Parts: sequence; C-alpha cells; structure tokens
Amino acid sequence: MSFFKEPKNVLDLFTYDLTTFFYEDYNEINSEEILDTVLIDYEKTLPWKELEVFNRVVFRVFIEKSNVTGTNHINVTCFADDGYAKEDLVKIIEKITRIAGIDDNRKGFWSDSDDENYENGFIDRMWTLGKNDNIYSLRLTYDPEQGPQFSILFFTNLLKNLGKL
Repeated sequence: MSFFKEPKNVLDLFTYDLTTFFYEDYNEINSEEILDTVLIDYEKTLPWKELEVFNRVVFRVFIEKSNVTGTNHINVTCFADDGYAKEDLVKIIEKITRIAGIDDNRKGFWSDSDDENYENGFIDRMWTLGKNDNIYSLRLTYDPEQGPQFSILFFTNLLKNLGKL
C-alpha cells in the first residue's frame, strides 16, 4: 500500500498553498502603470524550497483601471536564489511532463537537446493548458545569471479550471 499520491495538477507539486499567498506576510516590491493597467509585484520568501529548488515566490497582479469589478489577472513566478543543479531541472521537467504532457514545442521529458541548451546557458520550456477562456501556461526557464524560474501564467485561469476560484 502506497501513501504517495500522484500529482494531478501543477498545484499538487507544491507543499506551499499558493492560493493563501495574500493571507500571510508578503512585501510589495514593485508597481508601475502601463496605459490602462497597473502592475503590482508582491514577494514572499518561503520557509522551505519548493520542488527542491525555489525559495521565493512573486505574484504579479494586473489591474485594469477601466474594469475594476473584474477578476485581476495574476502571474506567479518562483525563483531559486541558490542551491540548484541541472538534475533539479531534469526532475522538474519530468514532473510537469507527467502532469501536462508534451510542451508547446512537442518536447516531453529531458532530452539531449535540453542538455545542449543547458550547456549553452538557456532553457525555456512552456506548456499551454486549459480550455476556452481559461487558458494558462506553465513555464520553466533557466539562464546562469538569473538561475531557474518557474512561472504559472494566468494563475487565476488555472484556479478556474480546478474549481478553486
């Protein structure tokens, strides 16, 4: 009998409940206005590493000034400040591929081309998922200067797909 539960969606990969981000301490780290939209970045340092790599989470909230009653669009990005290796990226891509399938470039698990891209200093994998108006994307990037980053683009659409909004 196994007590391990196979993850069914990307949120199952996280120990930290991303839906509770605004319930606890966080910092506003940036805000800017672009045309009719206000962008506000909120950051939180996690007490542990998610996916064995990411220790910091930033929520970017997009507020349309002309649509103040609508749902705000949110992107979530996880950052690794230190302590990661190529093998960690391999594991993350394997976990996402098991849940989401092949990515937008029809790539599945880590491959020789990923090894080559890593050696050249850049990984960029994206999975676009969801249906109709609830499209969202998962994106894993890496470059030696910024390290690995994992983003959930259109986070609110993911929550709608999961019935959590």
